[in-house]
Formats: sequence, structure tokens, C-alpha cells
Amino acid sequence: MALNGQAFLALWNDIAPHREREYDRWHSTEHVPERVAVTGFRGARRYVARDASHHRYFTLYEVADLAAFEHAEYVDVVQNPTPWSASMRPDFRNVVRATCRVKLSRGEGIGAAIAVLCYEQSSAAADVDALGPLLDEPGVVGCHLGEGSPGAPAQWAQSAADRVPRVAFDRVLLVEALDRRCASAALGQVQRRLGGMSPASGFGCTVYDLAFAFPGHDANTRAAHRRASWPTPQG
Repeated sequence: MALNGQAFLALWNDIAPHREREYDRWHSTEHVPERVAVTGFRGARRYVARDASHHRYFTLYEVADLAAFEHAEYVDVVQNPTPWSASMRPDFRNVVRATCRVKLSRGEGIGAAIAVLCYEQSSAAADVDALGPLLDEPGVVGCHLGEGSPGAPAQWAQSAADRVPRVAFDRVLLVEALDRRCASAALGQVQRRLGGMSPASGFGCTVYDLAFAFPGHDANTRAAHRRASWPTPQG
């Protein structure tokens, strides 16, 4: 289905191996629900590529617009983490954060796998033209393109020894498919269509499996995860 909003946050990371199981539990039961409860946030999905050497986790947050990232509630969750969140932060590795304006979003439903391609593109609409036929590829159920620049570095400390070098990109392409095989095939097709627009070297060309989704459609569920200091949402 089309993304729920006019912007999204793409976030890649690794976590120290001894905390992977705790990370999955924390991310599903506290971290994602709290963020989706923030005004302007519409939903989130966590993906994983367990065979990848780095950037094994990919999280997609759907938001109303880019202003959501400046909202006081979002600033609050970033600057004032819960005790559990604060305990997780030192074990994050290789964090890349990109806020994007939605340039194209089409499809129906949510796929079990997603191909993520990051690249640089300075021309106007060439990439949109190239991506138009993607939904005709076997097993593809959604195609989304975000434009922007890499987001600010994460707000918590990382070990310099564990960082993968940062790369430049201004497009994030998401191709949802029924399974990894279809997502991988579509990723190959779109790379050929984009021609000389190479993916960021060593980063941003990966197929992930869907691990968890928190749509945030139910107002009562969202309210249950809002902080007591936040005002009651309107509507």
C-alpha cells in the first residue's frame, strides 16, 4: 500500500551480538510503540537481514510530514530516553539515519520482504520514470521513493572502531515484495533501469525480512504508549 504520510524516516543499525534478543523485545514492546505514539507519526516496521555483515536492522517510520521530526514530543523521546532505552544505546553500532520526503509511493498491502537501495541522483524526475514499471515485476506489492539527504548522526555515542564508513546518498528506494527472491530480482531490475546511478558502496543495497510492524491505527493503543507529560492528542 502507499505509505501513510508525506515523509518517512529510514534508519539502519547493528546491535552488540549479546543483546540481539533483548533488542528485538525492547524495539517491539517499548521503542517503536512510544515513537509511533508521537504526534505526526503514523506507523513503523522493523526489518532484519540476519546474514548481512553490517546494517542488519532496518526500521521504517511513516510520518505525516517532515515537521514531525521537530515536534516537541519527538524531541522529548530522543533527548530523554527511558531507562531501558538508555541502557540499549551504548550497544548500538553503525547507525545511519535519513529523513526523506515521499516522492513516489504506490502499491497495495505490505510485503514480507523489502529491498532497500540508497543512491545519489541529481537529475529531476529520471528516477521516477525508471521506477514506474516496478509494480509489474513478479511478486512486487509496493514501491516507495524518498528524497532528501542523510539525517543527522544518532544522538548517542558509538564506538569508532565499530563504525562502517558513512556514504553520501540523496534517494532511498523501497521495494516491497512477497518474499526475498522477488525482492532481490526487483532490486536487480531497478539497478539496471537506473543505469549509472550506483548504490552507495558497501551500504544501502540490501534485502530485508519483515520482523515487526506497529501501524498505530488504533487511538487507544497509541494513547497507552504516550508519555504522561504529553498533552492529550486532538481528534
